[in-house]
Amino acid sequence: MHSNDTVPLIEITRGEIVETIHRGAIAVVDTQGTIQYAAGNSELTTYMRSAAKPFQLLLTIEADAIEKFNLTQAEVSVMCASHSGEDYHLEAVRSILRKIGLTEDALQCGPHLPGHTPTQREMIKRDEDPIAIHSNCSGKHTGMLTLCQIKGFPIEGYLNPTHPVQQLILQTIAEVADMESGEIGIGIDGCGVPTFALPIEKIGLLFSRLGDPSLFSSKRQNALNHIREAMMAYPKYMSGSGRFCAALMSEFPGRVVLKSGAAGVYGVGLPEHHLGIGLKIENGLGEPRYAAVLAILKQLELLPKAGLDRLWKQFCPPVRNYRKQIVGEIRPTFKLLTD
Repeated sequence: MHSNDTVPLIEITRGEIVETIHRGAIAVVDTQGTIQYAAGNSELTTYMRSAAKPFQLLLTIEADAIEKFNLTQAEVSVMCASHSGEDYHLEAVRSILRKIGLTEDALQCGPHLPGHTPTQREMIKRDEDPIAIHSNCSGKHTGMLTLCQIKGFPIEGYLNPTHPVQQLILQTIAEVADMESGEIGIGIDGCGVPTFALPIEKIGLLFSRLGDPSLFSSKRQNALNHIREAMMAYPKYMSGSGRFCAALMSEFPGRVVLKSGAAGVYGVGLPEHHLGIGLKIENGLGEPRYAAVLAILKQLELLPKAGLDRLWKQFCPPVRNYRKQIVGEIRPTFKLLTD
């Protein structure tokens, strides 16, 4: 990433002074891969991180996992999740593992405390250490294990980039993004599996096609439709209580699908309008993503302004000090340009 790849997107004030500026890049892309709007360099390459999860699940759903294991929509949603480790998340993951004939011992994601603060506090009170299922990526790993079970791949080493399940996932993402697998950069994600580096315009393309997969074969269309509909029907399962992804999809049922990625990434699909959005915040912070996503949607004028204003009030409130005084504000500084 170079300094000229990004432009100022969000600024935060304190009093009359701009205290912080958050730079980034945006690409709004249709299902044909045409860039409709952009800010910054739409060819900026970044790791998708967890924004890849719906597409990492795609081959599992194409392999008829729903029918073979009687998976529910909530279970499909949690396999796309960066979940908060709440009880319903853990039960959904455990249910899938039971259905595919495995135990939690098969999960190789590193443990961490749940992101849901009340759940985290209760674990600390009980002096309970987190285990693999508490990882926000345990649903994704369960999706990979499901594919191993269907294909007869070994469970051992399923995280490794050379494992057949990871090679198939890489090839599938390349196909959906109109890329060659060798063009996609590979790193290791926080949970131990491969993560993929693509231009943000390709992230936008992926999400446009998650929203509208009509260009693909019927099998791939059906699989992407299942994934999208599960995420939209059970947004808390792929996110969590009070989380931005869940709140945005709940505010506009059936009209938007999105997935966050660590280090400042978001992918958004607008099914009715056959558009996808790729976003990268340069400094990798999470909070400016919310303001940027909402500002993009406001500028596109494709969703009701009242709902976007409600979300702005919830996720981009005025800056307050510890005495509850308003001391600043969050505001967008960019304008989407036609490419």
